[in-house]
Amino acid sequence: MSSFEKIYFLPTHPAAYAGANRLKRSMGKRYTGNTISSWLEQHDAYNLHTPVIRKFPRRCYNIRNIDDVWEADLIDWRSLKTYNDGYMYLLVIIDALSKYAWVEPLKDKSAKTVSKAFERVFQRSRGRLPVLLQTDKGKEFISRETLTLFKKKNIQHRVVRNPDIKAAIAERFIRTLKERIWRYFTHHRTRRFLDVLPKIVQAYNNTVHSSIKMTPVSVNLNNAALARKNLENRYKLPPSSYNRRKKLKYKIGDLVRISRAKNAFAKGYEGGWTIEIFKIKHISEARQPAVYYVEDLAGEPIDGFFYEQELTRVRKNLDTAVFEVEKILDTKGRGRNKKYLVHWRGYPDKFDSWEPAISIERQK
Repeated sequence: MSSFEKIYFLPTHPAAYAGANRLKRSMGKRYTGNTISSWLEQHDAYNLHTPVIRKFPRRCYNIRNIDDVWEADLIDWRSLKTYNDGYMYLLVIIDALSKYAWVEPLKDKSAKTVSKAFERVFQRSRGRLPVLLQTDKGKEFISRETLTLFKKKNIQHRVVRNPDIKAAIAERFIRTLKERIWRYFTHHRTRRFLDVLPKIVQAYNNTVHSSIKMTPVSVNLNNAALARKNLENRYKLPPSSYNRRKKLKYKIGDLVRISRAKNAFAKGYEGGWTIEIFKIKHISEARQPAVYYVEDLAGEPIDGFFYEQELTRVRKNLDTAVFEVEKILDTKGRGRNKKYLVHWRGYPDKFDSWEPAISIERQK
């Protein structure tokens, strides 16, 4: 047992199961901070419960014109379906520069229904199509039908995996839309939005937006630069270290875990990282901050990119590492030839594998 293990895994020690700084203080000057961090990164007990950083600098939209970026999201109003002929959802789409919005009521959020709704918006947008369309990772947005439509229209699709940011511009419009509709509900003592929805959206699009100082409907290719200038003046930030090139924390080939998408009330101590381990495949430093592209242990690329703060390093020898068995699915053979079909905890079904029974029983 190493000197680290004698301290870290002894429950009565003050540094037991603590963070890197406390362990370093307990070890004195015998070991560097990097040595201690490297040792901790080998152990799931530490690695899975590293605090998740939620607020950090991210890449900004490079918006120069209308329709450079659209955002889309869904409003869930299943509680109002009995008042609205069975319509339960609203598909909300907004242009990031002009703030022009489209809203489509839906009876369900199946892939077919959502892709048809996108198609209706594209048909009535008077030739406007986005260069890039950003959504969260909802199944309705990453379905084969929807992605096929985007490809047909030559639209780049970006999936935001962090639940803390999602489609921020769309969510701000959703708040405005809900406020107006609920005020209408209260005034008319109703819960029916279906008839008034187009009028409220039209009114919004004809209202001067505080950030661009123009109405969304009035922004076009000729005056988009003015809208962009007004937007920049509204959110102008002082120069900072944000634009400076930062030393990379990870390198290609590093093993990492990914920050889990957790709801706002999840407890931090329950573990904020995937059990599944991934490998860094590519690093993009073309813009700051740098972003990382990863693949799973089968070599399959994971969609989207990740910031440094959304990854945590794992130091394991995959040839000798012991993975936790969640369930034995099947058995074959007898005696020395006996094997178990194993489902590994935290890994998708594609990693299920036949393993010698004796090696699995040794883990118990």
